[in-house]
Amino acid sequence: MFAKDIHPMDQIELHKQTGEMVYSTLADKTLLAHRLQNSLHNTVAQLELEKASSQAKDNRIKSLEEIIIELGHDPNDPKGVHALMKKKDEDIAALRKQIKLPPTLHPQTEGVAQQKKDQDVVALLLTLHKRLVET
Repeated sequence: MFAKDIHPMDQIELHKQTGEMVYSTLADKTLLAHRLQNSLHNTVAQLELEKASSQAKDNRIKSLEEIIIELGHDPNDPKGVHALMKKKDEDIAALRKQIKLPPTLHPQTEGVAQQKKDQDVVALLLTLHKRLVET
């Protein structure tokens, strides 16, 4: 059977359905790619925060060790170790209060940010669909 043997209305309907299937697949893949990109961005940001926190903790531990050595205390002394642990815990608690996370990483705003991004993707997809229909 040749294309000239198929009625033009059937050809138009076939092209329309094919376009809708391609658009649907493209929309799904675009949304998935967008979500993966956001996830990657959040993971990288979290990694940077963890690196900074780890560096700060290492620096604080080194400074506390130097203080102990300067004061002539024995690092193996249990009282000194307990006092240092208490001081370290207080410092970590103070640092946690000072840390400021970006809004996209805050657990309460994640849903709102995701809805906004989904709306942006939907608007992009509608624009693409409009262009596809025009062609």
